[in-house]
Amino acid sequence: MKLAVVISKQNIAGMNISAFLEGRLPKNMGLHFIEKHMCYADEVEEFKEDFIIFASSHKSDSGKPTLSTHCVGNWSKAELGGRDFTLVPTNSFLLKNYLLALQKKKDELGLEYEVSLEATHHGPFTTKPTVFIELGSSEKQWRDKQAAEAVADVIINSTSLEGNFQSAIALGGGHYCPEFTKLVLRTGYALGHVCPGYALAYLDEEMFDRALHATKPQPSAIILDWKGLGREKKRLKQLLEGQNLPIFRVRKLLG
Repeated sequence: MKLAVVISKQNIAGMNISAFLEGRLPKNMGLHFIEKHMCYADEVEEFKEDFIIFASSHKSDSGKPTLSTHCVGNWSKAELGGRDFTLVPTNSFLLKNYLLALQKKKDELGLEYEVSLEATHHGPFTTKPTVFIELGSSEKQWRDKQAAEAVADVIINSTSLEGNFQSAIALGGGHYCPEFTKLVLRTGYALGHVCPGYALAYLDEEMFDRALHATKPQPSAIILDWKGLGREKKRLKQLLEGQNLPIFRVRKLLG
């Protein structure tokens, strides 16, 4: 499989990461620079590669130093690229391999960063499987050369769709998925699309089916952050009753 690593020229973190990628990527990976914001880069659909990896900045009001990865798509209206109520294909094994590698880099280098799986959010739209790997959450971190090199090393050495994992999708919790992050780092589960608590009101049978079909390998379980389901617990329980998949609470899996 051929994979495209995509960098926006207007993205500070992405450009810093790219400095450590040029000339070092495996033969099956190509480096692409685009002019526009990555969340609106629907033109990646035309790239010759089969899989899209966006290396980008992460931004939050807290400014907390964060190394993160996530799927792409919109559970409701598209407010930052992509299409309304549309989830982009992804690979849970790659997300897990990235998260494990980011945690390893953090530990080896003593980076004072939080490693986090994020919920599915924003664009662009493409029919090609896609992930984001990000450095944040403020300009100070975007310009951190050591952290940028660490992210580049993860892309170079840990871009793999292989693993002895169990693919699943996840529902509930916050945007930064602390419980789901622990699950991916500590167990054999690999998570694809994650619908956070703030988007659960939009999760109907159609969107649930889209999450299942957009996650590869095919999910063999549904993981719930039970506390993070909030007022949607009863409705979601009814929704999930018709699914022919085992359902687990994340805290019970963590022990």
